Amino acid sequence: MRIEFNNVIPTPLNDQTYFTESAWGKKIELNTDKTYLLTSESGKGKSSFISFLYGSRTDYTGEIKLNGKRWEEYSLNERSELRSKTLSYLPQDILLFPQLTLLENLIIKNNLTHSKSEQELKQHIDTLGLSSQINQKAATLSKGQQQRVGILRALLQPFEFVLLDEPFSHLDLTNIEIAIQLIEDVCSQNKAGYLISTLGPKHGLTVSDTIYL
Repeated sequence: MRIEFNNVIPTPLNDQTYFTESAWGKKIELNTDKTYLLTSESGKGKSSFISFLYGSRTDYTGEIKLNGKRWEEYSLNERSELRSKTLSYLPQDILLFPQLTLLENLIIKNNLTHSKSEQELKQHIDTLGLSSQINQKAATLSKGQQQRVGILRALLQPFEFVLLDEPFSHLDLTNIEIAIQLIEDVCSQNKAGYLISTLGPKHGLTVSDTIYL
């Protein structure tokens, strides 16, 4: 899939001045078989960029096209299809079901997508160092544990492109390395790309391109 941003500027940031390299107000193209790092200082619109791309927010000027078609031209059914088979998304607000266990939160997603076998799911949980918390209520998990659950949940569906909004902000270096390896392994299996936002650190990622805001 080809994604185009044509002179997009977030409405809440209309009055801000952007430096020359900023993608805001420019024409840029992303391809879903590539990998991207989205970086900026806080408050420059990283979450907005990802939300616009995913189609969950429309408070911007300019236009965004997916395969030559503007988001608003897609029907509700077509949008649902895109989000279930083409685009996956982890927002900063992970929104786990607090009274369900770690495993139950993941099973809900996996039952909808039939993406992984039970064995594969538990292997991924173990890879992320979460086996001891598998039956723990999500509300009692630490921020870092919740973040790892969110990363895994985003990978439990078919996708061509996964959008991860500051997915490592509560993780230590060891867990970042493990999470990156899992993301890259699953993307490789899916022949998919990713876009990961960060305040600056590259976390050892080797990406096709870096987008600055």
